Amino acid sequence: MISWHTAPKWEYLGYSYAPYVDEYDDGVRKAYHYVMKGGVQCGEIDHTPYKFLTEDEFTYHIDMMFFDPYEYSEKQGAIK
Repeated sequence: MISWHTAPKWEYLGYSYAPYVDEYDDGVRKAYHYVMKGGVQCGEIDHTPYKFLTEDEFTYHIDMMFFDPYEYSEKQGAIK
């Protein structure tokens, strides 16, 4: 079961993963997957609410959300 205590702390190119865990009255917990930059929420990742993102999933979503994945950039670490 997901929990605040097991939430990962991923960071990539200045973006950080900030999952929010919501617990319902029946004990079910769901995670919402927020992206932060400079302490401000700048996006939300559409991912299953029953598990956290892996580091690879997080970096993939950042590349897709904020960068052109088809353009080479050494800063992004992407391959053309």
